[in-house]
Amino acid sequence: MYGLQFSDLYERIQDYAGINNVTGSATKAKKAANDALRLIASFRDWKILRRESTITPTASTQAYTLISGFDHIISCWYESNGLRIPIDVVDDARWKRESDNDTDGDPEICRITKGSGTIKIEFSPRPSASFISLYTEINYDYVKKPTELSGDTDVPEIPDTSQQLAIVYLGVSDLLGKQGDLSGLTAWERKAMRILNAAFKKDDKNQGKAARMGHPAIPINSTRGVRITDYK
Repeated sequence: MYGLQFSDLYERIQDYAGINNVTGSATKAKKAANDALRLIASFRDWKILRRESTITPTASTQAYTLISGFDHIISCWYESNGLRIPIDVVDDARWKRESDNDTDGDPEICRITKGSGTIKIEFSPRPSASFISLYTEINYDYVKKPTELSGDTDVPEIPDTSQQLAIVYLGVSDLLGKQGDLSGLTAWERKAMRILNAAFKKDDKNQGKAARMGHPAIPINSTRGVRITDYK
């Protein structure tokens, strides 16, 4: 993997935000870089973060722990004679209407839940003995969490190397916002979004989708955490 290393990113953030002489500025810049990385990950299902995994079903068992690093699911299925048989991923409202917690059979719907404190996938109907005798695996593809940057030589997984300065620009925007510099916050955020919008247009073109414009990343008079206000 090549591209800007963690040290390149946080040193640029320190420089552009003008905090080189501030005590603990490197720590602040590192946190801002990782906050920006998580924020960028939330903008879309980045292709490079997509993975595929399997679950080994057990008769009459409804809930299964997902792979480490799981962020959110894309689709779920099992294979029969070379064909994918989809298991619909549903929201909580549909799950409440359609799930049957006491019936075994071929799973038709599933949901992601953290009701037990651990993120899991639940199936309805529950896999039956006859189902698992035919299908030893249930497949799912998902988006993983980006790996947090820690070592100076770490290279971020997203965005692509040509767009990595977006991490710097969002990090600078965040730090300026915390200092009360709202014009700086807005200006550096715009620089980041121009880069990311170009990345989105490229991805959408490759996937045959209409290009989409990004929304403001940080609302005025606010600072950024892991998630952002959803501008509609």
